[in-house]
Amino acid sequence: MTYAISCQSSERKSYASSDSLVVETVSKFYQWYINEAYPKSTSHYQVPGYKKLNETTYVFDLEEYRRRINTIDYFSEGYKEKLYARLKNCNLEMRKVKWEYEPEPMFNIDACNYLWGNLWVGGQGEKITGFKIDKVAENDKQAEVIVLILIGDKVFVRSKALLSKIGREYKIEDIALVWD
Repeated sequence: MTYAISCQSSERKSYASSDSLVVETVSKFYQWYINEAYPKSTSHYQVPGYKKLNETTYVFDLEEYRRRINTIDYFSEGYKEKLYARLKNCNLEMRKVKWEYEPEPMFNIDACNYLWGNLWVGGQGEKITGFKIDKVAENDKQAEVIVLILIGDKVFVRSKALLSKIGREYKIEDIALVWD
């Protein structure tokens, strides 16, 4: 199946019941993220502030990060925990470095480098203007949605969202960017 839904379009389409729930979840997430969250701060939901543990040890504030991520209702608890665990791993590596001052953005620690590019729409602050649902594939309890992230009318990156059916709704289990 191929869908063409844009966050700036008022066009409505009909879908099978389960398809529509999948498309609705992904569309609502990207509408919210691209139109509201991302323009305010490209990193708020992905890079929390630092926490100083002692004179030479800085880490990211995991509790602040958890609070921010927990406000995203489109994500499953499993995905939230995956994001949290990834930042926790970054913090473990940060503890191995003796910092003379608060770390500058984009420092080079392999376990943390994922933070310097946006996980859900790609790039580092580009003017993302919309998205289109490109493909939807699903079985009984899971779905995969390919989302085209747009700058103007050009595809910037493809996003592959994996969803699971939890009760009567779908939640995002993972988002992976596909650069080609």
